[in-house]
Amino acid sequence: MILLAVLFLCFISSYSASVKGHTTGLSLNNDRLYKLTYSTEVFLDRGKGKLQDGVGYRLSSGVDVVLLWRNPDGDDDQLIQITIKDVRVENVNQQRGEKSIFKGKSPPKIIGKENLEALQRPVLLHLVHGKVKGFWGSYFSSLQ
Repeated sequence: MILLAVLFLCFISSYSASVKGHTTGLSLNNDRLYKLTYSTEVFLDRGKGKLQDGVGYRLSSGVDVVLLWRNPDGDDDQLIQITIKDVRVENVNQQRGEKSIFKGKSPPKIIGKENLEALQRPVLLHLVHGKVKGFWGSYFSSLQ
């Protein structure tokens, strides 16, 4: 669940914009699938030695975003669906080679099959002026 929170925060924070005190939202078009890619690195030994000698992991994934509904009154009120796909977990230090604990392991083995399935379920966001007003992410079926 921490992985979901990190990726979700990366996604949302990349779309927050403020112009002269007015918050603007996403500018998504109807009937269009937006494919994004996100990556983050987590270091487990921060502050010890050189960065290239660091111990940690890199999380990366694809994210599909679809605009499901927009307020016809043009009030920057919209509902979007977000689906995380192609989750990858790898060692941040490629020099470790055979010593890597991730070598030969798939994301379901690292994250756990149930956690990976939960992470890849679609979520819905209700956005008003770029701010999240509602979040739904349980067992609903995809609305695409």
